[in-house]
Amino acid sequence: MPKLFVDSRKGTFTAKARVQIAAALTDLGIACERLANTPKVRAGVWVFFAEHESDAMFSGGQVAANSLIRLLVFALEGGLDAESKRRLIGDATAILSERAEPTGNPVTVYVVIQEVPEVNWGMYGKLVSLAALRVAG
Repeated sequence: MPKLFVDSRKGTFTAKARVQIAAALTDLGIACERLANTPKVRAGVWVFFAEHESDAMFSGGQVAANSLIRLLVFALEGGLDAESKRRLIGDATAILSERAEPTGNPVTVYVVIQEVPEVNWGMYGKLVSLAALRVAG
């Protein structure tokens, strides 16, 4: 049950686009981690959006001219194999870039996957089990 954090320049996504992105990233995260697609598991997939002022995003030591989007994904260790990571990076990049408001400048999407050992992941007051998330709800 991944936790996904999207950082972008203010105005990159409309409210409607954020809803679409959250739904698409939730589906993608569940598919890539091969989790049970149940209401309980879906509720544990969280997507957070943070917007930054244009003068707070830098590339090469200067204020970025193009739209920068960062997706930081926290996933349970062992939940993503190499192919799932490739799919997550490719599909998430498409989901985010296709829904970004046009600015006339290229959109750069940067995806980071941080794998967390089960022993370091708690939810609802208990340690999370990848095996349980794959078969149960």
